[in-house]
Amino acid sequence: SGLYLESQVRASDIAITAGVRYDAFSPGGDLSNRTLAARSAINPRIAVATVLEGATIIASVGRFSQPPDLQFLVDAAFDDTTRTGRFRQGNPDLGFEQSTQFELSARVRLRESVSLRVNVFNKRLEGLVASSPLRVNPDSSVFVNADIGDVIGGEVILERERRHGWGMRLAAVVQRAEATVTDAFQLRRLTTIDPVTKDTIFAARNQWPLDYDRRLAFIGTIDGELPASAGPRLLGVRPFGALSGAAVVRYGSGLPYTRTNIKGDSLIGDLNGSRLPSQFTMDLLFRRPLRFGGMAGGIYLDVRNALNRGNLLSVRRETGTPNASNTTIAALAEAAYTANPQAIPYESPRYRRAADSNGDGIISGRTELFPLYEAAARDFTQPLFVYGAPRLIRFGMEVLF
Repeated sequence: SGLYLESQVRASDIAITAGVRYDAFSPGGDLSNRTLAARSAINPRIAVATVLEGATIIASVGRFSQPPDLQFLVDAAFDDTTRTGRFRQGNPDLGFEQSTQFELSARVRLRESVSLRVNVFNKRLEGLVASSPLRVNPDSSVFVNADIGDVIGGEVILERERRHGWGMRLAAVVQRAEATVTDAFQLRRLTTIDPVTKDTIFAARNQWPLDYDRRLAFIGTIDGELPASAGPRLLGVRPFGALSGAAVVRYGSGLPYTRTNIKGDSLIGDLNGSRLPSQFTMDLLFRRPLRFGGMAGGIYLDVRNALNRGNLLSVRRETGTPNASNTTIAALAEAAYTANPQAIPYESPRYRRAADSNGDGIISGRTELFPLYEAAARDFTQPLFVYGAPRLIRFGMEVLF
């Protein structure tokens, strides 16, 4: 639940906006036969705006609270409990993840129809959910509010209002989003005992890129419309008259991800130490209004991802590419062959003439069976849904009643 109150005061060229937000959530769980009470937080915010030498300056600071994800409130096993008993214990007594945000922006009108906005921001994250050991063995851990982070960046927006038939808007964001990532194994590994003083020494806490740490993002839009008298006249109609069009260009640097081994239980390199390739798309839209008797409408051409760029959205963590490695393929094929080494007779629907190298009507032995399992492993690991949408062209007609 949440409640927000806001008030604004103006004095000459200064405007002050102040507000306070009340947030609450109930974990709905029991801890030591005691029902946990709802958690609540009061978050104040204030912004000051003024005009200096033709520019509007806005400074703001605010406190924000977010309830922890439900998955951190409940217990969950992350390995075979009958073999290793590895589990993570949920903590229904977790509190809010909080942040304090500082923002300073300036808005300047460069010309009558052109404006520029520059914005810098800093978000300090506190109480992020982390993992802490329950006992000496870090295999068993519990979630706590322990991690911290920092998001810092800037935004530039250049906008031209539609004048003389065209307008544009260019927006670019540069940011860095990092936080500590504490886990039970790391705490035990980094804690040492001084051999002389016998003091407990805790190593410095490094910050790693957050999952949404896109360092650079850009969106550019331009739109325009031709006058009704534009273009040549054909059969009494001007085909390009009142034609409108728009283009949207999007670019984003690659998001981070963590490399792991083939089993997924060991890291290869740093946390979020690898990055996906950058993404780029361009969309186009053209529309020509028409009239049908007493009804209005139009025809349009909508082209998404006009350059048909293959934007990679995800990769396999053990290879860093969309495809599985030859080692992974061989391991899957070997496991399948070991589990089912039986021969395949001619009467079976699984029989393949190309695999029957000696032509005896039976696919048998490793020489003939293993290539089939290897091909099946390649089909099984074929990358699906790892690329963005391909080029899409839609031509349509609309009628307004």
